Amino acid sequence: MGGLARKATVIENLKNQGLNPIILDAGDLLFKKNIIDPGVTTDVAKVNAEIIIDSFNQMGCDAFSLGSKDFAGGLDFVLEQYKKSNFPFLSCNIVSKSGELLFEPYTIIKSNNLNVGVIGLSSNFDNNEVQVLDPIESLKNIINEVSYKSDVVILLFNATQQDLTKLYNFDFDIDMILSSRGRTRSSDGGSKIPTYIAGDRGKILYKFELNIIDEKLPVTDLAWCENTIKRVGDRLEKMKQGNPDSDLINLYKNDQKTLSRIYGYQAQLNQANQSLENAINSLIFEKIELDKSIFDNTKILKIVDKGKEKILEIGAPFMDSKGRLPGDPHHGHNH
Repeated sequence: MGGLARKATVIENLKNQGLNPIILDAGDLLFKKNIIDPGVTTDVAKVNAEIIIDSFNQMGCDAFSLGSKDFAGGLDFVLEQYKKSNFPFLSCNIVSKSGELLFEPYTIIKSNNLNVGVIGLSSNFDNNEVQVLDPIESLKNIINEVSYKSDVVILLFNATQQDLTKLYNFDFDIDMILSSRGRTRSSDGGSKIPTYIAGDRGKILYKFELNIIDEKLPVTDLAWCENTIKRVGDRLEKMKQGNPDSDLINLYKNDQKTLSRIYGYQAQLNQANQSLENAINSLIFEKIELDKSIFDNTKILKIVDKGKEKILEIGAPFMDSKGRLPGDPHHGHNH
């Protein structure tokens, strides 16, 4: 639970700097698995989930989009946490067995004279208590409504890679995607809609600075431009075989396959440079490691300590210093 207390410190520091950050979570927040062993293990996992909700209430959160793991404690438990939270739970495609929406499909957040539309979405998952409608079709049903009300649209998507690929085939009016399914750390948002996967549970806080000059124009992901320029530039330099003054076109004039690669790299380089030079609206990305260099927020620590007392009352094995239970493969490890 140390990540919660450190996350709260980072958020508090931003607010003390006069900033008004929008705090979002893209799902798989409450539990670590889709299925929890019954009995004491479930009881303890629910207390941990309650600690998370109480901590988010304290530190501030603007929207939370549900993912598959968030239902590991059952639908009734999720709805209980929904009622006690002071921030919206979002999903436009997780519905009851009778087909009714269980949560708000989206929310509009006012920030710095802009209306920021935030949509909740999930890829399909198996659950006996809810239905998960097709995510792409569900998004089609509301995107125009959200776009009409918003200057900026952010999609919180507990997504499989397959569904992300499908989404890219449509011209959705979305400025940014935050995804929570998967363990990959994003270094940039990719070449399509800027998409970031928060793959490290509680270890990293992703900070984005969105600068909007003209809401009618697309957002340029500066991290993607800079990473592409470096990555492609390094590849082209390696192809010069140690001679920085080599003319690659002349060097590989008799190797059509390599020439095609060179032309492709040069096109990528030109695209990234032009995007960087012509950027009007920009997205700046920073990873903040929630390590011991960041002080723990005392208010969050009190919430965590209160939760630990409840766990002791249950009679459960005690968590280690990282909030992990016996049975967790990393229990007792100092990492």
